[in-house]
Amino acid sequence: MKYSDNPRKVYGKVEIVYADEELSRDVKVAVSANSEISHPAEVYKPPYKPTVKACTMDGNSTMDGTFQMMSDELVVGWWSGKLADSSGVFARKPYIELSFGMRPIVFWRVIGDEKLHQYPVDFTLQYKRNGTIVKIDTITGNTEVEVIVNPKIADITSVRMTISKWNTPNACAKILRFFERVYETYEGKDLLSFEVGEELCSSEGNYNINSDSMTVSIYNEDRKFDKGYLRTLMLLDRKLYPFIGIENGGKIEFKPLGVFYSDEWDIPQDSQWVKCTATDRLMRLQIKTYVGFPLVENVSLYEIAEDILTKMGVNPTEYQITERLKDFVVEMALLPKTTGWDALQEIANAGLCKVFVDRENRIVIKCEDDAPLNSRIEINPGNMFSYKSNISLTDFSNSVSVDYCEISIKDDIIDVAESEIRLEPNETKMITIDYTSEVAYPSAVSSNAAVRIISFGSGVNSCTCVLRNNTGTAQTTVITVSGNAIDINTRTVTVRDEESIFLYGIVEYSHPTSELVQSHEQAEYMATLLLNRMKAGVGSITAEWRGDPALEVGLAYGSIDRFGDKENLICEYNKFSYDGGLKQETRGRKL
Repeated sequence: MKYSDNPRKVYGKVEIVYADEELSRDVKVAVSANSEISHPAEVYKPPYKPTVKACTMDGNSTMDGTFQMMSDELVVGWWSGKLADSSGVFARKPYIELSFGMRPIVFWRVIGDEKLHQYPVDFTLQYKRNGTIVKIDTITGNTEVEVIVNPKIADITSVRMTISKWNTPNACAKILRFFERVYETYEGKDLLSFEVGEELCSSEGNYNINSDSMTVSIYNEDRKFDKGYLRTLMLLDRKLYPFIGIENGGKIEFKPLGVFYSDEWDIPQDSQWVKCTATDRLMRLQIKTYVGFPLVENVSLYEIAEDILTKMGVNPTEYQITERLKDFVVEMALLPKTTGWDALQEIANAGLCKVFVDRENRIVIKCEDDAPLNSRIEINPGNMFSYKSNISLTDFSNSVSVDYCEISIKDDIIDVAESEIRLEPNETKMITIDYTSEVAYPSAVSSNAAVRIISFGSGVNSCTCVLRNNTGTAQTTVITVSGNAIDINTRTVTVRDEESIFLYGIVEYSHPTSELVQSHEQAEYMATLLLNRMKAGVGSITAEWRGDPALEVGLAYGSIDRFGDKENLICEYNKFSYDGGLKQETRGRKL
């Protein structure tokens, strides 16, 4: 079956992760003992496979070329300190215990060493609530590297595994995973409805940062959300994964619609349906502070965007920046202290970019110049319910102005911060200091030699310092920050379409000012590109149709209206509505 078939049967499901290795930041590990190389903290973090097939001196390795030497840089998991005997039995039983915030244990997973094919044969799992054992699972005669148990128990704060027998003689215990996330999947009768909105840019077509959102209504079976085992996990930032699927060859093929984080839970006592509202990961950048970008000469917008994302804790695998930004080199780059959200907005303004989260949960930065891929999907009178063309004032302009900044560094050295700090004996403290004005090449000094500045990271108007009191008595110091004064002058470039002005009168548009635009040439390039796009006044086209999740924002698609007029559009917005059937609202702009 295809999404274009009529009739068709569309399926929906939502998976909610209430606790996993990312959300469970409070996990602690205790073990009976460790081998010389052992990483107990790896048992609840991916990947759950060892880096190498480890060569050991216990008689279980051969010189067949498949074994490799170990090092502390590799993923090894927990290796216990004592060896089993010739029968695999431990005289002194090794144990590993994970403790965490109170949570239910629906499933628990134990994985040994897949590459060595080693695993526990006989072991016990003790589930504790604030130190008291409330349930024990005893496993004997296990023959698998991976074991999943299903205790279904609420309000647990720690789990201990004690190993009696190992499947390999004269070997230590090797555990790569001792953890399981708390998740549930809602579909069929447990799923009333959900809506997912994804957006490339605002309806005005501006260059900006956008956060996606979703809502879902799910069945409160046995009052598990307000009285049952999930009651302690109705928190912010729980992960939601919505899916739309269709049957193909007797099997339902689901397509993910993104990753969202819970923002609000609505759990009424007079209804069996729980409603959750969630947003994508970008929204959290509105409450994260970016200390700023120090004044650096000849830096590309690509490098600045990377700096912002890195300091916001985003890994390289979690973002995708267009290579086009490497061509935009800023002569004297700087950004003041702001939120991560506003810092990315500066990148969008300076590079004519759109910042959004894709369905793989990656933060994506795309330029106007990036050519869209073709989805090969067409919205036409045969599959649409409504069609609306809209042109707003900001879609049309025949006079575009773009500012650029001329930045110079003065020879004057000025003090921009003096902060008195008290540290207790041998205390290490991190502080943030805001400046009274923007400076280049800042430096910090401590007035007390007993208090050292261990690290100093600064933007142009704020810094973070790590201070260390090296004495056994309380100390007070004054941290003074100074640097070269910065002078910023703003100039404006205006590009006009004189013929359009003569015919229709002048309609002006001023692009938001960014300190990252610093040359007449760059401003003129931006103004010309904006004018060429805006003088046509093409506006956007919104259609409600039967829907297909293969149409993602940023992709090109075809559109035919009820009069047979054809357009080639880029998808800027989708809203998927599922209530047993699928309806999709799509907004596109002419290519």
